[in-house]
Amino acid sequence: MKTKYFKNKRVFLFIFSALIPHIIYASPLTLEQRMEILEKELIRNQKELTEARRQITALQKINNQPYTSSVSNKEQWNIKPEILSGGPAKQSGAERIDNDQINDSALKQISSYLKDDAGLITQGYFRSGWGTGNRGAPRSWAIGSLGRFGNEYSGWFDFIVNKRLYRDDTHSVNAIFKLDGNTSQQYANSWFGDDTRNDSKLQFQDFYVSTRGYLPFAPGADFWVGRHGLKGYEIQMLDWKVHSANAGAGLGIDNISVGKGRMDIALMREDYDLWNKTRTSSKQINTNQLEIRLKQFPVTQQTEMGVSARFAQPNHANGSGANADEFYTVKNAWLVTAMLKHRFSNGGFNDVALQVADNSFATSFSSYDSATALFGVGKYYYGEHSDGKAYRLITQGENYLSDRIIMANALVYSWGKDIYSPDTGPHTRFTSLRAVVRPAWIWDKYNQTGFEAGWFSQVNKDRAKNRFTESGLKTTLFHTFKIDTSMLTSRPELRLYGTWLKVLDNELDNFTFDDRKQDQFTVGAQAEVWW
Repeated sequence: MKTKYFKNKRVFLFIFSALIPHIIYASPLTLEQRMEILEKELIRNQKELTEARRQITALQKINNQPYTSSVSNKEQWNIKPEILSGGPAKQSGAERIDNDQINDSALKQISSYLKDDAGLITQGYFRSGWGTGNRGAPRSWAIGSLGRFGNEYSGWFDFIVNKRLYRDDTHSVNAIFKLDGNTSQQYANSWFGDDTRNDSKLQFQDFYVSTRGYLPFAPGADFWVGRHGLKGYEIQMLDWKVHSANAGAGLGIDNISVGKGRMDIALMREDYDLWNKTRTSSKQINTNQLEIRLKQFPVTQQTEMGVSARFAQPNHANGSGANADEFYTVKNAWLVTAMLKHRFSNGGFNDVALQVADNSFATSFSSYDSATALFGVGKYYYGEHSDGKAYRLITQGENYLSDRIIMANALVYSWGKDIYSPDTGPHTRFTSLRAVVRPAWIWDKYNQTGFEAGWFSQVNKDRAKNRFTESGLKTTLFHTFKIDTSMLTSRPELRLYGTWLKVLDNELDNFTFDDRKQDQFTVGAQAEVWW
């Protein structure tokens, strides 16, 4: 009996040694080479395991002993990292793979390992599509008030590359850049910078280095330096940001632990071209902006709150305050935002925000089209600012009204006094209300049919109390092909639509469609993805 025991023990030791993957010593390999080596190793080990079981069964039969396999169908065995890296690796880096799920679970683990080993993350976004109108090419109008579906004909994109440069147990360093812009949907040949009509544009919005573990007082926070900005908060249905996300050269710290919440802080440079009062020439002005955000503070189990503040100050050493008779005076400006974010148990959400701003930040509130809170107007700064204030009350979200009905919504009420308006000049008073709803019938996880209805009205009064009204409405019937039921948080999405757009009042911009018509009907298709 003792002889049989030692004989079986030697057999098991032989089989066990055969199951250990060979260590491969080589120069660094490509990802494709690593995958090929790993797949071959998995197949070889499967064959050896099958043969080992067969031999054990045969030996047990010879010795008239029942066979009880010590290697079950669900046993996990180690995939050595040296197979992936082309050289020896630490045992702690081993990945465990389920032998009976090589084509699913194992490959997912292999993919995750390779991504982490490479230290390269890519993210992106783009939208693109086709549309045609009842009178010539389709035209967008008041997207920031009437909503996006069937009302945008540009091809916007973002592409982010995040490359890890260094990592140990406590420190990491990453280089990150973000390329974004617009690609023309109009011309078959539309090279970037081709001519003045071309709407193909390109820029590096982010270009910075982010570190973790270098700040003793905030070891889990991200300390960054370069061209970057804190993440903006967007009203997705209206395509503008409640709190701006401009990326200027600067430095900041993200995700500092503060009690039960977190804090972000950033100091950025944001220069503009300052118009003279006749708008015939401009010169560069330098500004610095400080932004602080307190976020993710729990109110209830499903509700959190946050507060953000932004302060912009011109650098008068560059002459932005000189020649007051020729150029506009550049003034300090501030913006404060308070927000509540609530998540429903059935998967929907609703956010409520209150904002107040002065001077040029308040000016941005008065735009009926793109009301992103910015210090300037596009790349320019101009206007006679008189410390006027503007306010905004905002709510947006999506709700599942039943298992088959979902509705997204956005509502914005804005008002201000003694502000500068690009449309009606200094000392303007304005009120604005915009509302967009998007209900849809959920056929299944992959299909929805619904409509988007948008309406807005804005009234400006200039210093002479003259009244100017801008208003319009839009209805869009659509069907979407999706990958999940959420309207605002799931992509990719392909849309087929028909839209009727109507100008009710145009006393601020005098806008009309082709042939000086006040309305337009369009049909089209659009794809929107992010990853």
